[in-house]
Amino acid sequence: MTNKALRLSIVCVVVLCLASCGGGGGGSTTSQPSPPTASPPSAAASVTISPADLTLLVGESRQLTAITRDQAGNPLEGRSVTWITSAPTVATVSAAGSVAGVGVGSATITATSEGKDGSSAVSVISSVTFASVVAGGAHTCALTTSEAAYCWGRGESGQLGIPVPTTRCGTSLSPCSVVPVAVEGGLAFAQLAGGGAHTCGLTSDGSAYCWGSNVNGQLGDNSTTTRSAPMPVTNALRFASIDAGTQHTCALTSDGAAYCWGLNNRGQLGDGTTANRSVPVAVTSGLKFQLIVAGGFSIGHTCGLVSSGDTYCWGDNERGQLGIGSGGFRLEDVAPHPVPALVSGGTKFIALTAGLGRHTCGLTSTGAAYCWGENTFGGLGNGSTSDTPAPAAVSGGLAFVQVIAGGFIGHSCARTASDAAYCWGENELGAVGDGTTVDRLQPSAVTGGLSFSSLDAGFRHTCGRATTGAVYCWGSGGVGQLGTNPPSPTAVPTKVVGQP
Repeated sequence: MTNKALRLSIVCVVVLCLASCGGGGGGSTTSQPSPPTASPPSAAASVTISPADLTLLVGESRQLTAITRDQAGNPLEGRSVTWITSAPTVATVSAAGSVAGVGVGSATITATSEGKDGSSAVSVISSVTFASVVAGGAHTCALTTSEAAYCWGRGESGQLGIPVPTTRCGTSLSPCSVVPVAVEGGLAFAQLAGGGAHTCGLTSDGSAYCWGSNVNGQLGDNSTTTRSAPMPVTNALRFASIDAGTQHTCALTSDGAAYCWGLNNRGQLGDGTTANRSVPVAVTSGLKFQLIVAGGFSIGHTCGLVSSGDTYCWGDNERGQLGIGSGGFRLEDVAPHPVPALVSGGTKFIALTAGLGRHTCGLTSTGAAYCWGENTFGGLGNGSTSDTPAPAAVSGGLAFVQVIAGGFIGHSCARTASDAAYCWGENELGAVGDGTTVDRLQPSAVTGGLSFSSLDAGFRHTCGRATTGAVYCWGSGGVGQLGTNPPSPTAVPTKVVGQP
Protein backbone atom coordinates (compact mmCIF):
# COMPACT_ATOMS: atom_id res chain seq x y z
CA MET A 1 0.00 0.00 0.00
CA THR A 2 1.35 3.38 -0.94
CA ASN A 3 1.81 6.15 1.62
CA LYS A 4 -1.02 8.15 0.00
CA ALA A 5 -3.43 5.18 0.21
CA LEU A 6 -2.46 4.60 3.84
CA ARG A 7 -3.20 8.20 4.75
CA LEU A 8 -6.63 8.08 3.07
CA SER A 9 -7.50 4.90 4.97
CA ILE A 10 -6.60 6.53 8.28
CA VAL A 11 -8.76 9.60 7.47
CA CYS A 12 -11.73 7.39 6.61
CA VAL A 13 -11.41 5.44 9.87
CA VAL A 14 -11.30 8.67 11.89
CA VAL A 15 -14.33 10.12 10.09
CA LEU A 16 -16.31 6.91 10.61
CA CYS A 17 -15.33 6.81 14.27
CA LEU A 18 -16.39 10.41 14.83
CA ALA A 19 -19.70 9.81 13.10
CA SER A 20 -20.48 6.69 15.10
CA CYS A 21 -18.81 7.46 18.42
CA GLY A 22 -19.95 11.00 18.98
CA GLY A 23 -16.57 12.68 18.50
CA GLY A 24 -14.27 9.98 19.87
CA GLY A 25 -15.38 9.98 23.49
CA GLY A 26 -14.05 6.52 24.34
CA GLY A 27 -16.79 4.64 22.49
CA SER A 28 -19.76 6.03 24.51
CA THR A 29 -22.86 7.55 22.86
CA THR A 30 -24.55 10.88 23.78
CA SER A 31 -28.28 11.64 23.16
CA GLN A 32 -29.19 15.14 21.85
CA PRO A 33 -32.16 16.82 23.67
CA SER A 34 -35.41 17.01 21.72
CA PRO A 35 -36.72 20.52 20.92
CA PRO A 36 -39.53 21.66 23.25
CA THR A 37 -43.04 20.97 22.03
CA ALA A 38 -45.10 24.16 21.59
CA SER A 39 -48.40 24.29 23.47
CA PRO A 40 -51.38 24.31 21.13
CA PRO A 41 -53.04 27.75 20.93
CA SER A 42 -56.12 28.22 23.09
CA ALA A 43 -59.38 27.85 21.26
CA ALA A 44 -61.82 30.74 21.13
CA ALA A 45 -64.72 30.16 23.51
CA SER A 46 -66.59 33.47 23.11
CA VAL A 47 -66.68 36.73 21.17
CA THR A 48 -68.07 40.01 22.50
CA ILE A 49 -68.41 43.38 20.76
CA SER A 50 -67.90 46.75 22.39
CA PRO A 51 -70.15 48.67 22.53
CA ALA A 52 -72.93 46.10 22.67
CA ASP A 53 -75.57 48.75 21.94
CA LEU A 54 -75.06 51.72 19.67
CA THR A 55 -77.14 54.63 18.38
CA LEU A 56 -75.99 56.36 15.21
CA LEU A 57 -77.20 59.30 13.20
CA VAL A 58 -77.58 58.73 9.47
CA GLY A 59 -74.16 59.45 7.99
CA GLU A 60 -72.29 58.81 11.25
CA SER A 61 -69.57 56.14 11.65
CA ARG A 62 -68.21 54.43 14.75
CA GLN A 63 -65.53 51.83 15.37
CA LEU A 64 -66.59 48.54 16.98
CA THR A 65 -64.14 46.32 18.84
CA ALA A 66 -64.40 42.52 18.89
CA ILE A 67 -62.87 40.73 21.88
CA THR A 68 -62.18 36.99 21.56
CA ARG A 69 -61.76 35.07 24.83
CA ASP A 70 -60.74 31.55 25.83
CA GLN A 71 -62.65 29.21 28.14
CA ALA A 72 -61.20 30.96 31.21
CA GLY A 73 -62.28 34.38 29.95
CA ASN A 74 -58.79 35.54 28.98
CA PRO A 75 -58.55 37.79 25.89
CA LEU A 76 -56.92 36.15 22.87
CA GLU A 77 -54.72 38.32 20.71
CA GLY A 78 -54.29 38.22 16.95
CA ARG A 79 -57.41 36.21 16.12
CA SER A 80 -59.08 36.66 12.75
CA VAL A 81 -62.54 38.26 12.89
CA THR A 82 -65.22 38.42 10.21
CA TRP A 83 -67.85 41.17 10.35
CA ILE A 84 -71.36 41.09 8.86
CA THR A 85 -74.49 43.22 9.13
CA SER A 86 -78.06 41.98 9.23
CA ALA A 87 -79.40 45.07 7.43
CA PRO A 88 -76.98 46.73 4.99
CA THR A 89 -79.61 49.35 4.06
CA VAL A 90 -79.58 50.49 7.71
CA ALA A 91 -75.95 50.01 8.78
CA THR A 92 -72.87 48.81 6.94
CA VAL A 93 -69.74 47.39 8.53
CA SER A 94 -66.21 47.28 7.17
CA ALA A 95 -63.76 44.38 7.35
CA ALA A 96 -62.11 46.24 10.25
CA GLY A 97 -65.35 46.70 12.23
CA SER A 98 -66.21 50.30 11.39
CA VAL A 99 -70.00 50.62 11.31
CA ALA A 100 -71.79 53.39 9.41
CA GLY A 101 -75.43 54.47 9.62
CA VAL A 102 -76.98 54.68 6.15
CA GLY A 103 -80.72 54.53 6.81
CA VAL A 104 -83.21 54.78 9.66
CA GLY A 105 -83.89 51.48 11.42
CA SER A 106 -82.23 48.71 13.42
CA ALA A 107 -79.43 46.31 12.53
CA THR A 108 -77.40 43.63 14.23
CA ILE A 109 -73.66 43.64 13.63
CA THR A 110 -72.06 40.22 14.12
CA ALA A 111 -68.38 39.42 14.62
CA THR A 112 -67.30 35.79 14.08
CA SER A 113 -63.99 34.23 15.12
CA GLU A 114 -63.23 30.49 15.04
CA GLY A 115 -66.90 29.60 14.90
CA LYS A 116 -67.92 31.83 17.81
CA ASP A 117 -70.18 34.87 17.39
CA GLY A 118 -70.72 38.15 19.18
CA SER A 119 -73.21 40.87 18.29
CA SER A 120 -73.95 44.56 18.71
CA ALA A 121 -77.43 46.07 18.38
CA VAL A 122 -77.33 49.24 16.25
CA SER A 123 -80.12 51.81 15.99
CA VAL A 124 -79.88 54.43 13.26
CA ILE A 125 -81.89 57.62 13.62
CA SER A 126 -82.34 60.55 11.27
CA SER A 127 -82.09 63.32 13.86
CA VAL A 128 -82.05 64.25 17.55
CA THR A 129 -83.79 67.03 19.46
CA PHE A 130 -81.81 68.63 22.25
CA ALA A 131 -83.16 70.08 25.49
CA SER A 132 -79.90 71.65 26.72
CA VAL A 133 -76.29 72.20 25.65
CA VAL A 134 -72.94 72.70 27.45
CA ALA A 135 -69.59 73.73 25.98
CA GLY A 136 -66.29 72.22 27.12
CA GLY A 137 -62.75 73.13 26.17
CA ALA A 138 -62.90 72.06 22.51
CA HIS A 139 -65.92 69.79 22.70
CA THR A 140 -69.64 70.24 23.21
CA CYS A 141 -72.31 68.02 24.75
CA ALA A 142 -76.09 68.13 24.84
CA LEU A 143 -79.02 66.30 26.35
CA THR A 144 -81.95 65.12 24.28
CA THR A 145 -85.53 65.51 25.40
CA SER A 146 -85.30 61.89 26.61
CA GLU A 147 -82.16 62.72 28.70
CA ALA A 148 -79.71 60.88 26.45
CA ALA A 149 -76.27 62.51 26.23
CA TYR A 150 -74.57 63.32 22.93
CA CYS A 151 -71.17 64.95 22.41
CA TRP A 152 -69.10 66.23 19.49
CA GLY A 153 -65.73 67.89 18.86
CA ARG A 154 -62.28 66.94 20.07
CA GLY A 155 -62.09 63.44 21.56
CA GLU A 156 -58.52 62.31 22.19
CA SER A 157 -59.09 61.94 25.95
CA GLY A 158 -62.47 60.23 25.89
CA GLN A 159 -64.36 63.46 26.63
CA LEU A 160 -67.00 62.55 24.03
CA GLY A 161 -67.93 59.44 25.98
CA ILE A 162 -66.82 57.07 23.22
CA PRO A 163 -63.49 55.41 22.33
CA VAL A 164 -61.03 57.76 20.63
CA PRO A 165 -62.47 58.57 17.18
CA THR A 166 -60.59 57.54 14.06
CA THR A 167 -61.56 60.78 12.29
CA ARG A 168 -58.91 63.52 12.47
CA CYS A 169 -59.62 67.27 12.48
CA GLY A 170 -57.66 70.50 12.33
CA THR A 171 -54.03 71.28 11.67
CA SER A 172 -53.05 69.12 14.64
CA LEU A 173 -55.03 66.16 13.24
CA SER A 174 -56.77 65.68 16.57
CA PRO A 175 -59.22 62.77 16.97
CA CYS A 176 -62.68 64.26 16.63
CA SER A 177 -66.32 63.81 15.76
CA VAL A 178 -67.94 66.50 13.63
CA VAL A 179 -71.44 65.16 14.33
CA PRO A 180 -73.18 64.42 17.65
CA VAL A 181 -72.39 60.91 18.94
CA ALA A 182 -74.30 59.10 21.67
CA VAL A 183 -72.35 58.77 24.92
CA GLU A 184 -71.77 55.11 25.75
CA GLY A 185 -73.56 53.43 28.63
CA GLY A 186 -77.14 54.42 27.89
CA LEU A 187 -77.50 56.51 31.06
CA ALA A 188 -80.21 59.15 31.36
CA PHE A 189 -78.84 62.45 32.67
CA ALA A 190 -80.61 65.39 34.24
CA GLN A 191 -77.60 67.72 33.90
CA LEU A 192 -74.25 67.87 32.08
CA ALA A 193 -71.08 69.91 32.68
CA GLY A 194 -68.24 70.39 30.19
CA GLY A 195 -64.65 70.64 31.44
CA GLY A 196 -61.40 71.28 29.64
CA ALA A 197 -61.08 67.71 28.35
CA HIS A 198 -63.60 65.91 30.54
CA THR A 199 -67.36 65.82 30.94
CA CYS A 200 -69.59 65.08 33.91
CA GLY A 201 -73.28 64.45 34.40
CA LEU A 202 -75.88 63.92 37.08
CA THR A 203 -78.65 61.36 36.83
CA SER A 204 -82.13 62.10 38.16
CA ASP A 205 -81.27 60.55 41.55
CA GLY A 206 -78.20 62.79 41.94
CA SER A 207 -75.59 60.15 41.09
CA ALA A 208 -72.51 61.71 39.48
CA TYR A 209 -70.65 60.26 36.50
CA CYS A 210 -67.61 61.64 34.67
CA TRP A 211 -65.57 60.68 31.61
CA GLY A 212 -62.54 61.91 29.66
CA SER A 213 -59.14 63.13 30.84
CA ASN A 214 -58.29 62.10 34.39
CA VAL A 215 -54.62 62.97 34.80
CA ASN A 216 -55.32 64.86 38.03
CA GLY A 217 -58.28 62.86 39.31
CA GLN A 218 -60.94 65.18 37.88
CA LEU A 219 -63.25 62.24 37.16
CA GLY A 220 -63.48 61.44 40.86
CA ASP A 221 -63.32 57.65 40.42
CA ASN A 222 -60.34 57.19 42.75
CA SER A 223 -57.91 56.83 39.87
CA THR A 224 -56.00 58.89 37.33
CA THR A 225 -57.02 56.67 34.43
CA THR A 226 -58.57 58.30 31.39
CA ARG A 227 -62.09 57.01 30.68
CA SER A 228 -63.99 56.90 27.38
CA ALA A 229 -67.36 56.12 28.95
CA PRO A 230 -69.16 57.44 32.04
CA MET A 231 -67.68 56.22 35.32
CA PRO A 232 -69.41 56.70 38.68
CA VAL A 233 -67.84 59.24 41.00
CA THR A 234 -66.55 57.40 44.07
CA ASN A 235 -68.77 58.24 47.03
CA ALA A 236 -72.19 57.56 48.48
CA LEU A 237 -73.24 61.19 47.99
CA ARG A 238 -76.06 62.46 45.84
CA PHE A 239 -75.69 65.87 44.24
CA ALA A 240 -78.13 68.57 43.18
CA SER A 241 -75.75 70.36 40.78
CA ILE A 242 -72.32 69.87 39.21
CA ASP A 243 -69.80 72.00 37.33
CA ALA A 244 -66.46 71.24 35.65
CA GLY A 245 -63.36 73.39 35.35
CA THR A 246 -60.39 72.70 33.14
CA GLN A 247 -58.94 70.02 35.42
CA HIS A 248 -61.21 69.92 38.46
CA THR A 249 -64.86 69.28 39.22
CA CYS A 250 -67.20 70.52 41.95
CA ALA A 251 -70.72 69.63 43.03
CA LEU A 252 -73.34 70.57 45.60
CA THR A 253 -75.56 68.33 47.67
CA SER A 254 -79.22 69.22 48.16
CA ASP A 255 -78.40 70.78 51.55
CA GLY A 256 -75.73 73.06 50.05
CA ALA A 257 -72.59 71.15 51.07
CA ALA A 258 -69.82 71.64 48.49
CA TYR A 259 -67.42 68.94 47.32
CA CYS A 260 -64.60 69.16 44.78
CA TRP A 261 -62.02 66.81 43.21
CA GLY A 262 -59.14 66.88 40.71
CA LEU A 263 -56.25 69.34 40.32
CA ASN A 264 -55.57 71.34 43.49
CA ASN A 265 -52.22 73.06 42.96
CA ARG A 266 -53.69 76.49 43.77
CA GLY A 267 -56.24 75.32 46.32
CA GLN A 268 -59.14 75.24 43.85
CA LEU A 269 -60.73 72.31 45.68
CA GLY A 270 -61.14 74.49 48.77
CA ASP A 271 -60.20 71.80 51.30
CA GLY A 272 -57.40 73.84 52.86
CA THR A 273 -54.64 71.94 51.03
CA THR A 274 -52.92 71.90 47.66
CA ALA A 275 -53.01 68.12 47.26
CA ASN A 276 -54.78 66.68 44.20
CA ARG A 277 -57.81 64.56 45.04
CA SER A 278 -59.20 61.70 42.97
CA VAL A 279 -62.35 61.45 45.11
CA PRO A 280 -64.67 64.21 46.32
CA VAL A 281 -63.49 66.19 49.35
CA ALA A 282 -65.57 68.65 51.33
CA VAL A 283 -64.93 72.36 50.85
CA THR A 284 -63.78 73.76 54.17
CA SER A 285 -65.45 76.68 56.06
CA GLY A 286 -68.82 75.09 56.78
CA LEU A 287 -70.62 77.40 54.33
CA LYS A 288 -73.81 76.23 52.68
CA PHE A 289 -73.99 77.19 49.02
CA GLN A 290 -76.86 77.66 46.62
CA LEU A 291 -74.62 77.49 43.58
CA ILE A 292 -71.06 76.40 42.81
CA VAL A 293 -69.04 77.08 39.63
CA ALA A 294 -65.64 75.73 38.60
CA GLY A 295 -63.39 77.66 36.23
CA GLY A 296 -59.84 78.16 35.10
CA PHE A 297 -57.93 77.96 31.82
CA SER A 298 -54.83 75.97 32.79
CA ILE A 299 -54.98 76.00 36.59
CA GLY A 300 -58.34 76.60 38.20
CA HIS A 301 -60.53 78.54 40.57
CA THR A 302 -63.95 77.97 42.13
CA CYS A 303 -66.71 80.23 43.40
CA GLY A 304 -69.86 79.65 45.41
CA LEU A 305 -72.97 81.67 46.13
CA VAL A 306 -74.68 81.62 49.53
CA SER A 307 -78.28 82.45 50.35
CA SER A 308 -77.47 86.02 51.40
CA GLY A 309 -76.21 86.79 47.89
CA ASP A 310 -72.60 86.92 49.03
CA THR A 311 -70.00 85.21 46.85
CA TYR A 312 -66.93 83.28 48.00
CA CYS A 313 -64.06 82.20 45.75
CA TRP A 314 -60.91 80.11 46.15
CA GLY A 315 -58.01 78.74 44.10
CA ASP A 316 -55.94 80.59 41.51
CA ASN A 317 -55.92 84.41 41.69
CA GLU A 318 -53.22 85.21 39.19
CA ARG A 319 -55.44 87.67 37.30
CA GLY A 320 -57.82 88.70 40.09
CA GLN A 321 -60.48 86.10 39.26
CA LEU A 322 -61.26 85.49 42.93
CA GLY A 323 -62.58 89.04 43.22
CA ILE A 324 -61.00 89.60 46.63
CA GLY A 325 -59.63 93.06 45.82
CA SER A 326 -56.15 91.97 44.77
CA GLY A 327 -54.73 90.17 41.80
CA GLY A 328 -51.81 90.25 39.44
CA PHE A 329 -48.42 88.66 39.41
CA ARG A 330 -47.40 89.47 42.95
CA LEU A 331 -46.30 86.54 45.08
CA GLU A 332 -49.37 86.79 47.28
CA ASP A 333 -51.63 86.59 44.22
CA VAL A 334 -50.03 83.58 42.53
CA ALA A 335 -49.89 81.75 45.85
CA PRO A 336 -52.61 79.18 46.56
CA HIS A 337 -55.89 80.33 48.10
CA PRO A 338 -57.16 76.98 49.45
CA VAL A 339 -60.11 78.24 51.52
CA PRO A 340 -63.18 80.28 50.47
CA ALA A 341 -62.69 84.04 50.65
CA LEU A 342 -65.44 86.66 50.46
CA VAL A 343 -65.62 88.56 47.15
CA SER A 344 -65.10 92.25 47.78
CA GLY A 345 -67.43 95.12 46.96
CA GLY A 346 -70.58 93.95 48.68
CA THR A 347 -72.58 93.33 45.49
CA LYS A 348 -75.25 90.69 45.98
CA PHE A 349 -75.65 88.12 43.19
CA ILE A 350 -78.31 85.60 42.23
CA ALA A 351 -76.16 83.75 39.66
CA LEU A 352 -72.48 83.08 38.99
CA THR A 353 -70.31 81.76 36.16
CA ALA A 354 -66.60 80.94 36.16
CA GLY A 355 -66.10 79.35 32.76
CA LEU A 356 -62.88 77.85 31.42
CA GLY A 357 -60.85 81.03 31.72
CA ARG A 358 -59.42 83.37 34.32
CA HIS A 359 -62.42 85.59 34.92
CA THR A 360 -65.69 85.31 36.79
CA CYS A 361 -69.08 86.96 36.30
CA GLY A 362 -72.20 87.39 38.40
CA LEU A 363 -75.75 88.54 37.89
CA THR A 364 -77.77 90.70 40.30
CA SER A 365 -81.49 90.49 40.96
CA THR A 366 -82.03 93.52 38.69
CA GLY A 367 -80.27 91.83 35.78
CA ALA A 368 -77.05 93.81 36.00
CA ALA A 369 -73.95 91.78 35.03
CA TYR A 370 -70.62 92.18 36.81
CA CYS A 371 -67.30 90.55 35.91
CA TRP A 372 -63.81 90.40 37.44
CA GLY A 373 -60.40 88.91 36.66
CA GLU A 374 -58.49 88.79 33.39
CA ASN A 375 -59.47 91.38 30.80
CA THR A 376 -56.75 91.17 28.15
CA PHE A 377 -59.21 91.24 25.27
CA GLY A 378 -62.28 92.70 26.95
CA GLY A 379 -63.82 89.61 28.53
CA LEU A 380 -65.08 91.68 31.46
CA GLY A 381 -67.17 93.85 29.15
CA ASN A 382 -66.45 97.10 30.99
CA GLY A 383 -64.98 98.97 28.02
CA SER A 384 -61.34 98.46 29.00
CA THR A 385 -58.59 95.84 28.72
CA SER A 386 -57.34 96.19 32.29
CA ASP A 387 -57.65 93.32 34.73
CA THR A 388 -60.08 94.01 37.57
CA PRO A 389 -59.66 92.20 40.92
CA ALA A 390 -63.15 93.11 42.15
CA PRO A 391 -66.60 93.01 40.52
CA ALA A 392 -67.05 95.71 37.86
CA ALA A 393 -70.30 96.43 36.03
CA VAL A 394 -70.58 95.30 32.40
CA SER A 395 -71.09 98.32 30.15
CA GLY A 396 -74.21 99.07 28.17
CA GLY A 397 -76.91 99.11 30.82
CA LEU A 398 -78.60 95.94 29.54
CA ALA A 399 -80.60 93.73 31.89
CA PHE A 400 -79.82 90.04 31.61
CA VAL A 401 -81.34 86.80 32.88
CA GLN A 402 -78.23 84.70 32.26
CA VAL A 403 -74.50 85.41 32.00
CA ILE A 404 -71.77 82.97 30.91
CA ALA A 405 -67.98 83.30 31.13
CA GLY A 406 -65.91 81.68 28.39
CA GLY A 407 -62.35 80.45 28.43
CA PHE A 408 -58.88 80.80 26.99
CA ILE A 409 -58.09 84.53 27.29
CA GLY A 410 -61.68 85.52 27.76
CA HIS A 411 -65.03 86.06 26.21
CA SER A 412 -68.44 86.24 27.87
CA CYS A 413 -72.05 86.05 26.75
CA ALA A 414 -75.42 86.92 28.24
CA ARG A 415 -79.10 86.59 27.49
CA THR A 416 -81.84 89.18 28.01
CA ALA A 417 -85.40 88.56 29.20
CA SER A 418 -86.48 88.72 25.56
CA ASP A 419 -84.00 85.86 24.81
CA ALA A 420 -81.63 88.02 22.77
CA ALA A 421 -77.97 87.01 23.02
CA TYR A 422 -75.02 89.35 23.49
CA CYS A 423 -71.31 88.52 23.73
CA TRP A 424 -68.06 90.38 24.32
CA GLY A 425 -64.31 89.82 24.62
CA GLU A 426 -61.80 87.81 22.61
CA ASN A 427 -63.16 87.27 19.11
CA GLU A 428 -60.32 86.16 16.84
CA LEU A 429 -62.26 83.08 15.73
CA GLY A 430 -65.76 84.48 16.05
CA ALA A 431 -66.75 83.42 19.59
CA VAL A 432 -68.68 86.69 20.05
CA GLY A 433 -70.96 85.70 17.17
CA ASP A 434 -71.57 89.17 15.76
CA GLY A 435 -70.34 88.31 12.27
CA THR A 436 -66.86 89.77 12.81
CA THR A 437 -63.54 88.73 14.27
CA VAL A 438 -63.02 92.05 16.07
CA ASP A 439 -62.53 91.88 19.84
CA ARG A 440 -65.39 93.57 21.67
CA LEU A 441 -64.87 95.48 24.93
CA GLN A 442 -68.59 95.66 25.71
CA PRO A 443 -71.69 93.63 24.78
CA SER A 444 -72.30 93.11 21.06
CA ALA A 445 -75.51 91.56 19.72
CA VAL A 446 -75.18 88.03 18.36
CA THR A 447 -76.17 88.14 14.71
CA GLY A 448 -78.90 86.10 13.04
CA GLY A 449 -82.00 87.28 14.89
CA LEU A 450 -82.29 84.07 16.91
CA SER A 451 -83.87 83.86 20.34
CA PHE A 452 -82.09 81.64 22.87
CA SER A 453 -83.40 79.80 25.91
CA SER A 454 -79.84 79.04 27.18
CA LEU A 455 -76.17 79.75 26.41
CA ASP A 456 -72.83 78.22 27.29
CA ALA A 457 -69.22 78.98 26.37
CA GLY A 458 -66.08 76.87 25.94
CA PHE A 459 -62.45 77.85 25.43
CA ARG A 460 -63.09 79.76 22.20
CA HIS A 461 -66.56 78.77 21.11
CA THR A 462 -70.13 79.48 22.21
CA CYS A 463 -73.30 77.44 21.89
CA GLY A 464 -76.95 78.14 22.58
CA ARG A 465 -80.27 76.38 22.43
CA ALA A 466 -82.72 78.46 20.46
CA THR A 467 -86.30 78.84 21.60
CA THR A 468 -87.22 76.81 18.51
CA GLY A 469 -85.46 73.83 20.14
CA ALA A 470 -82.44 73.76 17.82
CA VAL A 471 -78.86 74.08 19.06
CA TYR A 472 -76.50 76.54 17.36
CA CYS A 473 -72.76 77.12 17.88
CA TRP A 474 -70.20 79.69 16.75
CA GLY A 475 -66.50 80.53 17.15
CA SER A 476 -63.56 78.13 17.00
CA GLY A 477 -64.56 75.01 15.09
CA GLY A 478 -61.47 73.36 13.69
CA VAL A 479 -61.86 70.17 15.72
CA GLY A 480 -65.59 69.76 15.32
CA GLN A 481 -66.79 71.54 18.48
CA LEU A 482 -69.38 73.51 16.53
CA GLY A 483 -71.01 70.35 15.17
CA THR A 484 -70.60 71.42 11.55
CA ASN A 485 -69.42 69.18 8.73
CA PRO A 486 -66.83 69.96 7.48
CA PRO A 487 -65.37 71.50 10.66
CA SER A 488 -64.38 75.15 10.49
CA PRO A 489 -64.66 78.34 12.57
CA THR A 490 -67.61 80.63 12.01
CA ALA A 491 -68.48 84.08 13.35
CA VAL A 492 -72.25 83.55 13.16
CA PRO A 493 -74.56 81.01 14.85
CA THR A 494 -74.60 77.78 12.84
CA LYS A 495 -77.02 74.93 13.39
CA VAL A 496 -75.48 71.72 14.74
CA VAL A 497 -75.91 68.88 12.25
CA GLY A 498 -78.20 65.93 12.99
CA GLN A 499 -81.15 67.98 14.21
CA PRO A 500 -84.62 68.25 12.62
